[in-house]
Amino acid sequence: MTWATRFLFLLLGAPLLVGSVLALAPAFAYYMPDGSFNDPLNHSSNHPAGLIPPAFFALVSTPGIATSAMTSLLAGLLTPALSLVSVFLFLAATQTGRASKLIAQLAAPVLAIPHAAAAFALALLLAPTGVASRLVATLAGWELPPDYLFINHPNSVALVLGLALKEAPFVLLVALAALPSTAAPRRVALARTLGYGPTTAWLLTVAPALYPLIRLPLFAVIVFASSTVDVALILGPSLPPTLSVRLVEWFVAPEIEQRQLASAAALLQLFISLSALGIWLLFERLIARAYATIAARGAPREASRVSRFEAVLTPVGNTLLPISLVLVLMGIAALCLASVGGQWRYPTILPTTWSLQHWSAALSSWQTPLFNAIAIALLSVTAAIVLSLVTLEAQARSRAGTASLSTFLYLPLLIPQVVFISGIAVFAERTRLPPSLLLVAVGHFFFVMPYVYLTLQSGYARLDSRWLLLAKTLGASRTVCFWRVRIPLMSTQLITAAMLGLTISLSLYLPTQILGAGRVPTITTEAIALVSSGSRGTIGTWALLQSALPTLCFMLALLLPRLIWSKRKGML
Repeated sequence: MTWATRFLFLLLGAPLLVGSVLALAPAFAYYMPDGSFNDPLNHSSNHPAGLIPPAFFALVSTPGIATSAMTSLLAGLLTPALSLVSVFLFLAATQTGRASKLIAQLAAPVLAIPHAAAAFALALLLAPTGVASRLVATLAGWELPPDYLFINHPNSVALVLGLALKEAPFVLLVALAALPSTAAPRRVALARTLGYGPTTAWLLTVAPALYPLIRLPLFAVIVFASSTVDVALILGPSLPPTLSVRLVEWFVAPEIEQRQLASAAALLQLFISLSALGIWLLFERLIARAYATIAARGAPREASRVSRFEAVLTPVGNTLLPISLVLVLMGIAALCLASVGGQWRYPTILPTTWSLQHWSAALSSWQTPLFNAIAIALLSVTAAIVLSLVTLEAQARSRAGTASLSTFLYLPLLIPQVVFISGIAVFAERTRLPPSLLLVAVGHFFFVMPYVYLTLQSGYARLDSRWLLLAKTLGASRTVCFWRVRIPLMSTQLITAAMLGLTISLSLYLPTQILGAGRVPTITTEAIALVSSGSRGTIGTWALLQSALPTLCFMLALLLPRLIWSKRKGML
């Protein structure tokens, strides 16, 4: 292990550990009978043995806390399950056809849309007075909107659906990146000789080989879905809200009892996320046994049974994922209509009047949030790229392995954001660090670093080392080889890593809100603050503003390499 790798382990591991401890420690604080306060982080205080801190009693007695915890647990389990099923069925049904390439190209821009913007889009599309309801009303002759509650319903269907629609493109692109290493065509061809249909053959032979390669990203989806705050604020239930939303509300409250309650809730949130991971691992074993049993039986002897399986699986696989992507894009179109619509009575599909007042109002106050968002993103991405390059170059020169560090970098994604970010905020309070752009950028760094490092790592792995050997034979030093050979050859990966990091940073809500203490507004925080406004036009305008920068970063990631290497097609 190189010195750079050790430094990166310490740089990421220490804040995660300290932040988690500081977030959970206040739950064990208590009040003495004389009214004095004992802090467990103060070593001079004597904690009486056997005394249970009151924060846990307060948490258990909080109305609806069990419902909040169960909602978070179900979201953490159903979101990755729906995403994985839709992606695997789609890949099994299309395999290497044109449809898979087309949907992959469509999924990439959807992936660039922030979670909050996608949630706003779904809300405007599927609300009782949303665009989808208006389309049905035009065909069915409705004059009044249907009497149902979809957004913020206690059953959390909107929350799970919104998370699944947003995570499915992520799972698809991860699966497509790992698919070439599974030798899928040979596996399917061998299964076809045993009598299986093409879709069934893919599901029985390729899916078991592909799944282990995407486990860590799926675990990150589980943790995010079980502890999300921004999507839960927009689509989740409100009475009671999810556990993570209640945790943030308690954490920002001025009363010290609420801070202790938030700490106890953070411990419960950590338990919920770990429980979701544990249940998922249990289901892994059960499904693996079911797979083994099905495979041992062999293909059905009757051709009609094989045809029936294919007749069910193939149409579902061909439609489920494309429909989900179309829903997101229709939601974005609904945001566009709302942002320029004036009077828009139900059940008309289009606004009867058009106005730019929402845009003029937003553009008059967007300078500070835009500046903050860009500055935070640039700081966090620059730090992530520099540290990644230093670490990877040190590993390449010493020929050290990178597997352990790659796995470790997923740790910030496998711990609920609200747990260790609130702990970092406590650390900043204790060290008298005021809320600032730099502090928020530090919080963003933990979520940007994994994606930047893994993107650059793939570039290091693909680079033909013979170019470096050739440069050395011409007398170039290691430093010259790095700047004159490796960096130009990795320019595409560098641009991709930078734009991916910028996209992630620009869409982060929780680190900005907690570490900035509401004093560092960004486009994302301003958009989510408008959830309670009820103004369809204002929400649509700010959601589109929130999506504009990540979409621009995605376009630059595609266009810049082609512009830079327009006269050297082999570099692409």
